Amino acid sequence: MTSPKSKFYFPRTTLVIEIDRRCAVADCRQRNSKGLTRTQAIEYRGFNCSECESWNDDRVSQSELPDSWNELKGIH
Repeated sequence: MTSPKSKFYFPRTTLVIEIDRRCAVADCRQRNSKGLTRTQAIEYRGFNCSECESWNDDRVSQSELPDSWNELKGIH
């Protein structure tokens, strides 16, 4: 008995981007690194600081996105 052949497809696109942010709280200023998938980058609106846990409003800028993510051009 032979088993059916499996085919794997690995698209050659960026699946995750990493962004670095500093906390906006003057007494903190902790560096925060975040890994975002394509979907998360679209929905990204900020982060909780890993040190002081304060919320920081934020958006991903177009210059931080891979060129292959053209449909995200509307992010500012």
